[in-house]
Amino acid sequence: MVNPIMVEVTRGRHAESWHRGAGVVVDFQGHVIRGWGNINESIFGRSALKWIQALPLIESGAADAYHLTSEEIALAGASHYGENMHIKALETWLRKLGKDERILECGTHRPLYMVFEKKNSIPHEKPSVLHNACSGKHLGFLTTALHRNEPLEGYVMKEHPVQRRIEQVLSEMTGIDLSHSHYSTDGCGIPVYNIPLFNIALAMARFADPSHLHYPRQKAIHRILTAVKEHPEMMAGSTAFDTNVIKLTQGQVLCKGGAGGVEIGVIPSLGFGIALKIDDGSIKAAELAFLAVLRSLGCLEEDLYEALNPRSPILTHRGKTVGFIQPTNFTTLLPETGKH
Repeated sequence: MVNPIMVEVTRGRHAESWHRGAGVVVDFQGHVIRGWGNINESIFGRSALKWIQALPLIESGAADAYHLTSEEIALAGASHYGENMHIKALETWLRKLGKDERILECGTHRPLYMVFEKKNSIPHEKPSVLHNACSGKHLGFLTTALHRNEPLEGYVMKEHPVQRRIEQVLSEMTGIDLSHSHYSTDGCGIPVYNIPLFNIALAMARFADPSHLHYPRQKAIHRILTAVKEHPEMMAGSTAFDTNVIKLTQGQVLCKGGAGGVEIGVIPSLGFGIALKIDDGSIKAAELAFLAVLRSLGCLEEDLYEALNPRSPILTHRGKTVGFIQPTNFTTLLPETGKH
């Protein structure tokens, strides 16, 4: 199956390049509400799966044992931009654990606010491991390990109890037994699994409507989503896509991006989960295609849709607009629906 063109880049009046992808909207029973392209293709969900990976932090009792705030729980499921507000919250969390940043094994990279906002320096400091976009997720792993008296060293390895728990909760939420599934290594060093796009959307639908899950998991999901709604700035950054969608929809749409052109969404009022993957890995294209999906579901009024900038300008080096990157009309194509 050839995936549809979801986003195009125009220069003047002419299309210059295209981004193909697949997307699917699912309810918790596995009904496909809308689908485009190969929704059964297995993908690496990358950071879009962080809310699932944060479940053991709550379910183990670790979050309560260390008196984590909703702000810190939001960071456990975030890809933060490394802004001052993120670093201060992470430092506070570390003090609660009685540890310092040397326990983190996620590595160091330029903070994302420098990458996406095109800023060239960090005032008064060099990037540290806390600037890693995944450092909150890793602190969640370590908090759970400390609570269970498990070794901290090597917690990123597949055989470590931390990652065994993550594998189990991913299997439960996606409905796929990942114990013998193909896996590789994510940018932050942890295992990342190949999971069909449909099953990722199913997992997010189970977040949107967890009423059929066992009660401790219902409570954990509610706590994570409440933290995301209360602290959207912790999910990414002050001007980031996910943060803006959550803020402007007042938490009616919750979304999380991942590297490689992945975007997921949770719509609690409808009980829908969304998963989308752009074939060439473009993050910007994934965001724009996700907006088109939300609009097709009636989740964005026209003024709100426009406020989220669905037509990003292509600029010359002098700042003149000469084209746009924008969604195509792929949502008007006859979608796949029904029971998967």
